[in-house]
Amino acid sequence: MKTKKLKLSLWLRRRVITGLLVLVPVFVTLWLTGFLYLKLTTWAVKAIDHYLPQIGSMFWVQQSIRVLTLAMIIVILLLVGEFMRFKAGRWLAGIAQWILMKLPFLGTVYTTTRQIGEALLTPHGNMFRKVVMIEYPRKGVYAIGFLTNENPKEWEISQKSGKKLISVFVPTTPNPTSGFLLLLPHDDCIYLDMKVSDGMRLVISGGAVQMPQKSRNSNFSTEESAEE
Repeated sequence: MKTKKLKLSLWLRRRVITGLLVLVPVFVTLWLTGFLYLKLTTWAVKAIDHYLPQIGSMFWVQQSIRVLTLAMIIVILLLVGEFMRFKAGRWLAGIAQWILMKLPFLGTVYTTTRQIGEALLTPHGNMFRKVVMIEYPRKGVYAIGFLTNENPKEWEISQKSGKKLISVFVPTTPNPTSGFLLLLPHDDCIYLDMKVSDGMRLVISGGAVQMPQKSRNSNFSTEESAEE
C-alpha cells in the first residue's frame, strides 16, 4: 500500500513539475510581450480617445490603433537606421550627440545609456563575452561570472594596481540583473566552454537546470523506471 502511495506521489509530483516547466516560461513570455505591447501603444489609444471619443473607446478600434502604432514604430526605426548609413545622417547624429554630451546630467545619462545599448544590442559589443569560474567570495568556493572586458594595459586601474586586470560580472541568483563587478587578474579565472546563454540559465535556476546530458538522461530513466 505504501509503495503504491509513494508511486502515486512521485507520479503526481513529476507531472506537476513538468507542467510548471512548460507553462511558466510561456506565461512569462506572453506577459512580457503584452506588457511591452501596452506600454508602447497606450499613448496612441489615449490620443485617439481624446480627440475622437465616439470611436476611440471601441475595443477593435483600440486594437487596430495599437497594431498600426507598432508598425509605425518599426518603420521609423528602419528609416532612422537606413538614414544613418548616409553621411548626412551621421553628421546630424554627431551634432545631436555633441549637444547632449555638453548638457549637465543629461550628458552622463546619454553616454551611459548609449554604452549599455551598444553592449547589449550590437554583435561586436556583446556585454557578456565568456563564462568564467572564479574563487568567490573566498578560497575554495567558486562562483559563475561573465567576462565583460579584457581591458588594455594602458587602463588607469591596471596601471595603478600594477596588474593587467579583466572585468568580470558576477550576477546574483535568481535575478541576474543585479550583481558585482570584480576586477581580477586573467590567471585567476577558469574559462568555461559553455555558452553564455547556458551560463545565464545556470545562474537563474540556482544551478538546477545545468546538468551533464548523461546524468540527466540517467536520472530520467531511473525515475521513469521507479514510476513503472
